[in-house]
Amino acid sequence: MSRRIPLWITLIPLVLGVLLWGWMWRGYAAGLRADLEKAAPPGAEIRLSGFPYRLEAHIADVDAKLDDGALQGRLRVKDLAVNRVPWQADRQVLNLDLSDAEIAVLPLAGVNARVEAPEAQASLKLDGGRIARLSMVWQAPRVTLGLLPVPVVAKQLEAHLRETPVTEAKPAGAPPPTQAQLMLSGEAVRFGAGEPLALALDSEFTGHAPLKSYAVWASGGAVEIRSATLSDAGGEVARLTATLRPDGKGALHLTGQIETICPASVRAVIAGEAQPAEKRSRKPELIAVSGRLPGGLVAAPADPSKPPPPVRGQEPPCPRLR
Repeated sequence: MSRRIPLWITLIPLVLGVLLWGWMWRGYAAGLRADLEKAAPPGAEIRLSGFPYRLEAHIADVDAKLDDGALQGRLRVKDLAVNRVPWQADRQVLNLDLSDAEIAVLPLAGVNARVEAPEAQASLKLDGGRIARLSMVWQAPRVTLGLLPVPVVAKQLEAHLRETPVTEAKPAGAPPPTQAQLMLSGEAVRFGAGEPLALALDSEFTGHAPLKSYAVWASGGAVEIRSATLSDAGGEVARLTATLRPDGKGALHLTGQIETICPASVRAVIAGEAQPAEKRSRKPELIAVSGRLPGGLVAAPADPSKPPPPVRGQEPPCPRLR
């Protein structure tokens, strides 16, 4: 005669498992709270939820500041939500409502930025104290850059940053290695009163040591713009490749070239003049550009000995850039 096992006995492992996971989850939650308390403003209220799976923390009315002497920053967020898989403390997903972020490199005139957006999302992966990957997407942002005379608005702006520290000594005279990479892309980007354009930027920060301070980077470092393009529905309008270096006098110096099918428009924008009506040329022109930023950039003038380039008469005219 078989004896039936009571149902409550079969539930014991399940109950024990739930209790054990609850204890572990609270430990993970305490770790998230401790991490956030290090970065959050003093007195910020951190609300935790998400059991039994993800960890989710909410902080209202964030106003965080950064000041290390050369670098100043401020982040204001109406509501900040931080999500983390309990056992992956190095990865976070953030949602920011009504965010306003500012950053400035004080030793360099005009090197500052402010991004205001009703909604933004970010994904952060850390490797010790290094940013292995930071991805950020702003919806309908308004951007103010000290290096540009007009504000920038976009339907969407996306940024990807990762640090790639190189500490090995290089031979004398060798170019400094890449210490960080920054990529930007934008949809329906408008510079001042310009028409909506697609933006794509691929750049690198080089230096003789990992980027731990402005002084370390400024002693031989540079920003290498591998490619910065503006495009519209008719295709690529302009592409910039350039090098930006501190000039030792509190500003950045740019040296590079622009490949464009709208050369008169590009020269007018750089000179701060009204953009002329211009048809797209059939062959791109290379324009050398150099000078101090902000306000001192100069484009090589057109060669008067060359005949005007053939244009694409059946295509729309060059877009208004600014």
